[in-house]
Amino acid sequence: MATADTVHDGRRTPFRAPLALLLAVLLLAPPLAAVAVRGRHAPFGDRLTVHAAAHAARPADAPRVRVVRGGLEAYDPGTGARRWTYAREGHRPLQTARPARGGAVALWDDGLVTGTALRGGALTVWHRGVPGAGGRAARGALHLLGTPPGAVAVVTPRLVTAYGPADGDLRWHREAGPGCAFDPARTAHRAGLLLIARHCAPGTPWTTGIAALSATSPAA
Repeated sequence: MATADTVHDGRRTPFRAPLALLLAVLLLAPPLAAVAVRGRHAPFGDRLTVHAAAHAARPADAPRVRVVRGGLEAYDPGTGARRWTYAREGHRPLQTARPARGGAVALWDDGLVTGTALRGGALTVWHRGVPGAGGRAARGALHLLGTPPGAVAVVTPRLVTAYGPADGDLRWHREAGPGCAFDPARTAHRAGLLLIARHCAPGTPWTTGIAALSATSPAA
């Protein structure tokens, strides 16, 4: 006779059963309660977890997303139950935003941008390396453009790059120009436009001091 352990009320209780019978039950019987479903470790150090609350949630109840230690967490706004978590080994998110219901985009400390969404019970992620980030990214450099958001923009000193929020497709990019640099820490949103301070060499016309960008064009 083989001895296996079960968990009951948080305590381990011995359960005696023939090994063959036990294996048959484990292989054939559907799980009664799945706490979480973990995906395989993917490139970029991804660690994806879909929690049981995601399967019980109604489609109309969009989760909220927050930055937690080492990753992102989507949770039920009413109960606080986690729906999914996403982390990358050795990296941390600097900033996150919600371009659509149930989804999230994030800017990571190594300059990678990701978009995460739960579709049909599967957690999907797209990844894009930000040109000009040089393996680093600044806090506040991630922006949603348009209402509803039609693009996700990342500001670096030399370049602004915009991606599609759903699939990460490149929408447009804009260079700061010779002798100029964007300031990721000095931005504002006005009338659907992203305004970015731009520092240029002495003698440059003052009108070049601000760049205005929209979801559809790098030259609004």
